[in-house]
Amino acid sequence: MKYALINAEIITPFRIITNGTILIEKSRIIELGRKSDVSIQKRVKVIDLGGLICSPGFIDLHIHGANGFDFAGATSEELEEIFNYLIEHGITGVLATIDPRPFEKFTKYIKYIAEYCLKKDRNPVLKGLHLEGPFLNREMCGAMNPDYMLEPDPEVWRIMKNAGKGFIRLMTIAPEVNNGMKIIRKAVKDNIVLSIGHSAASFDEIETAIDNGITQVTHIFNAMNPIRHRKPDVLVGALLMPELKTQLIADGIHVHPAVIKLLYKLKGANGIILISDAMKATGKGDGEYNINGKRVFVKGNRAFLDNGTLAGSTHTLDIGLKTMVQKADVPLTDAVRMATLNPARVLKEDNKKGILAAGKDADISIFDNNFDVQMTIIKGKIVYRK
Repeated sequence: MKYALINAEIITPFRIITNGTILIEKSRIIELGRKSDVSIQKRVKVIDLGGLICSPGFIDLHIHGANGFDFAGATSEELEEIFNYLIEHGITGVLATIDPRPFEKFTKYIKYIAEYCLKKDRNPVLKGLHLEGPFLNREMCGAMNPDYMLEPDPEVWRIMKNAGKGFIRLMTIAPEVNNGMKIIRKAVKDNIVLSIGHSAASFDEIETAIDNGITQVTHIFNAMNPIRHRKPDVLVGALLMPELKTQLIADGIHVHPAVIKLLYKLKGANGIILISDAMKATGKGDGEYNINGKRVFVKGNRAFLDNGTLAGSTHTLDIGLKTMVQKADVPLTDAVRMATLNPARVLKEDNKKGILAAGKDADISIFDNNFDVQMTIIKGKIVYRK
């Protein structure tokens, strides 16, 4: 099928093309530019977007679930329920994120997601797995159960890796935990992207972790110490070291907009990756939920435990994008890059995703000036239309 999107505000995401046209054939963009630069043949179907914004599809590297279901333990049907909800919010790619559980269950959930990824008819939204643990610092557990966190062990890693069948794309780890550096080196050798999280690693340990292959920091400002000017650790390393990209939950709850502005000044458009850290209550409204054996309360988009500790988020990346632009004054092009091209680079898919240009995959999120998603396209197929 060949069709054209016309009268679009195109975010490439390096520049804005006003009154732009995108010509799509099968799964790819074959031509893109200003209206005057793109010729449309008579028999090509035309969709007039009426000035709506077109950006590359949003990619969420850190999401635990949505629409009433958790990736950990979801059936194939429940996975589809999650994906169907996410595409309504412009999401075209996710890493199913699994947090620490009893180890037998943890590996079972990893294996199930990996086997789903092997299916020929699997939903293209799923790009693989993000393991948020289990090699984390128990003292920085946040809303997680510290009993399920494990000391880094090569044999445990081997079992996890085998369960993942090559679909573990990202792992969060605390490098300071005993044998942490050893596991970092092994995982990097296995082509896993490593991120520091739920950690109290010293500044020196952060530098060593970078030397051993760490490239990211998980949900910056959360599950880490605040800045300590005499004893710098994870947060100072994340802000100071250009080698580290920072995951950011931009729901306006986990991080104040003023602090987001500071982060943007320090890390710039290329140093921030927007994530949702969404959990199964996302899309289901206020109430009480059981998540990994803990009672989680949702009230006014805030998810928290009995003691007030935040327990993930209930927003999707479209809301994160809105927060960046409307509350943190980040230019639209830069904010879009944080939700599209930057995560595509982590997945090593930036040769075909995360950017709108001829020859790239036609993964497109289309939204209005209030960031309400109106249409989602994955590999040229319109999978959602409001």
